[in-house]
Amino acid sequence: MIASVRAAWFADRKRPAVWAVTVTWVAMALAFGVGVPYLVHLALAGDPKQAEDAASLLDAVLPGQLVPTGIALFPLFGGAIVVILGAVVVGNEYRWGTLNLIFTQRPRRAQVLAGHAVALCALTLLLVVLTFAALAVVTTLLALVEGRGLDWPPAGDLAGAVAAAWLICAAHASLGYLLAIAFRSTATAIAVGLVWTLVLENAISGLALVLSPLEVVQKLLLAPSSGALAGALGARSQFEGGTPGVIDSAGAGPPVAVLLAYVVLMFGLGTWLAARRDVG
Repeated sequence: MIASVRAAWFADRKRPAVWAVTVTWVAMALAFGVGVPYLVHLALAGDPKQAEDAASLLDAVLPGQLVPTGIALFPLFGGAIVVILGAVVVGNEYRWGTLNLIFTQRPRRAQVLAGHAVALCALTLLLVVLTFAALAVVTTLLALVEGRGLDWPPAGDLAGAVAAAWLICAAHASLGYLLAIAFRSTATAIAVGLVWTLVLENAISGLALVLSPLEVVQKLLLAPSSGALAGALGARSQFEGGTPGVIDSAGAGPPVAVLLAYVVLMFGLGTWLAARRDVG
């Protein structure tokens, strides 16, 4: 098992597509999480009537708000990017035909795919850490430029936000993993994954506002559960002017349970499917 994880990690970190997705996401996180709010703050700062809104926007991009600002980016934007990452990591193995060769060697199929799953979880953790590190650097620079104090969130809160973002990313990556195995194609897996997370789930969530029976279904969906977890950690709901994808939550327990179920089910089903059928 360790050898399979090491082999998958070696292959994944050598893929240009993996780093392209990671760098693209970090740039998007900085742009949407810090850049746009700060530019709007600058635009409003000169208008005395908008002084309160300008101050609120500035506070949101300072180190003290790193937890809600960072975690709010993952339910919608980050989730979609990580679905792509999961599809790329596994789908390219089918595209290049490497699984045909690997499966004829000593490791069992389930062991090979489990190695990819573990490596993919490690990649999502790296992506989350890089995101929060980049946000920390940029918010620190803005605080220094604006002459504001460096009031960092408690270490426990920051660690909890990183863990929650990792869980959100792992759940979305597991979807990309399963779809890549099911369709044996990177492009198809990405297309279906994005339609699932950005279109289908959002449509169900919208209908749940007027059709109460769909509320139960909504709570079991990937994106709404991610948004509820972000809301439980202090991110402002999209219905209150917060980041799209974030919703109110009474607690972190239910969304954590749903996301963990996605991780176990999607990785397990994908590994089982790859092990049970022909490669070609």
